[in-house]
Amino acid sequence: MRVRMDFGSNLNDNTNNDTSLRSTDNNARASLEELVEKDIERKFFRWANMNATESTPKNFPFPDPTSLGLAGFSATTFILSIFNAKLLPDSVTSGVIGPGFFYGGAAQFIAGLMCFVTRNSFGFVALTSYGAFWLAVSTLITLQKENVLVFTEEESNRVLGILLVSYAIFSLYLWIGSFAHSLALIIITSLLETTLILLSLANLGVISSIPGGVTGIMLASAGWYMSAAIFINENFRRTVIPLGEVQNIPLLRQFAPYPKKETN
Repeated sequence: MRVRMDFGSNLNDNTNNDTSLRSTDNNARASLEELVEKDIERKFFRWANMNATESTPKNFPFPDPTSLGLAGFSATTFILSIFNAKLLPDSVTSGVIGPGFFYGGAAQFIAGLMCFVTRNSFGFVALTSYGAFWLAVSTLITLQKENVLVFTEEESNRVLGILLVSYAIFSLYLWIGSFAHSLALIIITSLLETTLILLSLANLGVISSIPGGVTGIMLASAGWYMSAAIFINENFRRTVIPLGEVQNIPLLRQFAPYPKKETN
């Protein structure tokens, strides 16, 4: 019995030693991987969109959602702007409902929520707000088509006009915030604010919707450009399509935020 007990004790000691060695090796390997990850992060995550994912680790479990959000926003804006520019008859305006619910609405809203997870406050506020905008517009059109809401054409335009005015006010501070990020984002928010003002005036009966439709098409094009730049740059892990970082533009450099201190 004593021999068996001693043998079992030695076996346990050897097992504990092996476990300790493996634990030490794993800790050393994890420390080395952490150093490598930090070095990769410094090299490859300085071009990140909207400058907000700069602190996101390289192995973060979620992809960058802003490319999806901008794509949904741009596609739905383009479709509606085609109607506003009178390039298609008003009788098919309801064709914007489907994209408004699912692409510009739901997909953009979800992308905005994902921006919260990836620490992108600009994307979180902008994309969720405009995802909700397209959901609201699509719901309003649907309820009118189903005669749940009974408005005259003038009343309907005024309701949409007030909504556009409220988003023009909201987009004003998006425009101010864009000066901390990139030239591409400044152009998008400038066109966005211009389009909202023109469409507000059109829906309130002051001007035609054609000017707002034209600037809306330009806005969609700018949004697609930035969406493509984020998507392609992230896949290539380098700047293939430039966004025009404000730090590199003399006239805009004064608006650039102070650089973050790197922690070792």
